[in-house]
Amino acid sequence: MILRTVVILLFLATTSFALTEIRTIPTRPGVTMDFLMMTPEKTSQHDAVILFPGGNGAGSFKITESGVVTGWNFLVRSAEIFTQNGLSVFTIAPPSDHPTGMSTGFRESTEHARDIHILISFLVQMGYERIFLVGNSRGTLSTVYLGKCLKDDHLKGIILTSTLEYDNFISWLPIEPLQLPVLMLHHTNDLCRVSSYEEARITQAALSASTTVDFIEITGGAYPRSAPCDNLSAHGFFGMEEKVVKAITDWISGRKVPNRIE
Repeated sequence: MILRTVVILLFLATTSFALTEIRTIPTRPGVTMDFLMMTPEKTSQHDAVILFPGGNGAGSFKITESGVVTGWNFLVRSAEIFTQNGLSVFTIAPPSDHPTGMSTGFRESTEHARDIHILISFLVQMGYERIFLVGNSRGTLSTVYLGKCLKDDHLKGIILTSTLEYDNFISWLPIEPLQLPVLMLHHTNDLCRVSSYEEARITQAALSASTTVDFIEITGGAYPRSAPCDNLSAHGFFGMEEKVVKAITDWISGRKVPNRIE
């Protein structure tokens, strides 16, 4: 199944290291999909997160010659923090039939669902017992849609970070059949025009009609170094990465999470 593997050892600040590799799997006839895999060397967990960066997803991550993963998106910047918390991380790239990126329409398509279904099956074969979908910004369209239509007992929940607005995006999916538990994290000062805090609360209320939703409001962080809809701002939890990832990993582990993080 695996067509190409690039293996690099990414040394962490601790004495352990994560195995980092780019893999390619066939998903549909004539179509393949790359993903970046980062796994802790030593962990007793059998949990994995599939990350869906925002934008169109194209070029969201790279590996330098020295073995360092680079990328501006919040999830890519924070991938190593997930591994330090014991989780295996799989960050997807657009499939080969969408090399320039994933449109909104594709994120809500049966083709996208097929690609991720194959990836989940691959992770199950690797021994992962609990799998969670984590979306950021436009990637939240993928996680909500996939959480609604994928039926797999290993899929245990979805996490939405900087969710796109309800009226123009989420409400069109539709969301009523979604039954997986949901965690939402949103910065109160998110000034992105399509991802306001108020709209996130509307999405929370809509999702709560059919499933359990935990909502964490985020405050604080570093002074923005990008436009409001870009990654180094409140929209990308700039300066709050470790606290946000800690809350996500606590939720995945079944620990109680706060309503507010600052």
